[in-house]
Amino acid sequence: MKNKEEILLSADENKFRAELRDFLVREDAKKIEQEIYERDFYPREFYEKTGEEGFLAPVLPIEYGGRGKLVYEAILAEELGAACVPLAWIHSTSSYVYATIARYGSEEQKKRYLPAMKRGAKIGAIAITEPRAGSDVMRIETRAERKDGAYVISGEKRNITNGSQADVLLVWAITNPEVDPAVGMSVFIVEPGAEGFEVVEDYKLLGGFPGTVNSHLRVDAMSVPEENILGRPNEGAKIMFDELSVERALYAAMLVGEARPVLELAVGYSMEREQFGTSISRFEGISFKIADMATRLEAAKLMVYHTARLIDAGFDAEKESAMSKLLASEAFYEVAHNTVQILGGRGLSDEYPAEWAFRMARLSMIPAGTNEIMRFIVQREVYKEHKRRREGRE
Repeated sequence: MKNKEEILLSADENKFRAELRDFLVREDAKKIEQEIYERDFYPREFYEKTGEEGFLAPVLPIEYGGRGKLVYEAILAEELGAACVPLAWIHSTSSYVYATIARYGSEEQKKRYLPAMKRGAKIGAIAITEPRAGSDVMRIETRAERKDGAYVISGEKRNITNGSQADVLLVWAITNPEVDPAVGMSVFIVEPGAEGFEVVEDYKLLGGFPGTVNSHLRVDAMSVPEENILGRPNEGAKIMFDELSVERALYAAMLVGEARPVLELAVGYSMEREQFGTSISRFEGISFKIADMATRLEAAKLMVYHTARLIDAGFDAEKESAMSKLLASEAFYEVAHNTVQILGGRGLSDEYPAEWAFRMARLSMIPAGTNEIMRFIVQREVYKEHKRRREGRE
């Protein structure tokens, strides 16, 4: 008789998940996670080992050693989130980069970057956000001017996860300021060793998120070869929105993974903790919280894999990816919030990871687009669909 995971995923997908879980247990990823929390180091060595074992970049085409489907990448994001949060965050930014290069890169670009990223030898970062362009991505001010067979780029990027640590960055810039940014923006593959590339400062998030950084970057008259443009000139907005759909689906998968051990902590603790002569799991004030947490997390997980399959099938999943990110981040927050409450005073201390999870869950509502923007996208697409149905176009 099949178990529930065998219904959600195919036999090969479940095999991939099982092998990945075995690897993470064998390498004691939880112990590595604890060491990162204590010493705040960037776990590149462990990341490379994950690549050497063949688990990284399953979204890549088969000819580049991948499995050609985003659903495998979602499995990877979820399992890394459950096993080692800092590693999951390093991987997340890289996955957005190599998935986008795989979808839009030239054969030369794919050959140059994808094998190294699959091995874990190079990590990536997405550079969209700027000091005056956050949720309103069409306001980016970074400029790229074509000159002598190259593009000269100048501007600033803020809140770039792993920006200073990345070997490969995708940088969005305006290439035609005379038209709307939607048709005058391009994206470039940038390597940080280029002259004019500067890391202004690295920041820590919410009490010092160990093992990763949030970077302020500046590019000053940085020359990038013409062949480093991704896709076609002025196609950057199209690529951005496609990248964001993939990013939000994978980010949501990671959050589902991060929430899993927190829910398990709440369930286990409530069964063992006794008050008034009985286990607190017998109190509806506790057990109903567990019910709500489990329900919302399961709904988020199902939405994530539904979205991944839509993208694999070639559908525009902008609405569904926004739903996934919204559901997963708010499910994670509810799980973390209620786990702290269930643990009581011990949930506020560092004896258990509940207080750390609470901070991470609060953080999760902002990256990949704020939850307010996710709601904006969802309602916009819902109204568009309704209008198309009324006009008989669906």
